Amino acid sequence: MTLKNNQTFRDALSAFPSGVTIVSTTDEAGRHWGFTASSFSSVSMDPPLVLVCIANKADSHAAFVTAQRYAINILSQDQKDVAMHFARKGVDKFAPHGFRYGTGDNPHPPVLPGSMASLVCVARDVHEAGDHTVLIGEIQEVELCEATPLVYYNRGFRSLELETEDSLS
Repeated sequence: MTLKNNQTFRDALSAFPSGVTIVSTTDEAGRHWGFTASSFSSVSMDPPLVLVCIANKADSHAAFVTAQRYAINILSQDQKDVAMHFARKGVDKFAPHGFRYGTGDNPHPPVLPGSMASLVCVARDVHEAGDHTVLIGEIQEVELCEATPLVYYNRGFRSLELETEDSLS
């Protein structure tokens, strides 16, 4: 089947289940920026590199392409409301959520406690790619939490069911 239009492409991509992340940073003026992303992937184990994509039209685009550090918070199933809140425009994204912020002694980007994992990255590369920009970061710190992942599939959030040994036989 040939690509007929953008909707066909979008439909195909919606068939791929993905985790959900909140990407966050703090700019030079101390203002916090963030966005919801499902376009996230590992790139390399040595050095530990990941990528995330941001829309070129995003309000936070300029902050992220110039950021020296950012955090990628991999959301748990209990954080669906955070994902939805960060996907909105024109709202204070950080106030209603319990982010932990850096200090002068430890200037890390905003980290969201309760996330399955929070990856603090040093910006490594920025690549324009169509209507998005690919941010490649080198992992400096990792925080892990036991939780069930938030999954996005077919334009909606889904729950995972872990298969037991009984269901495999």
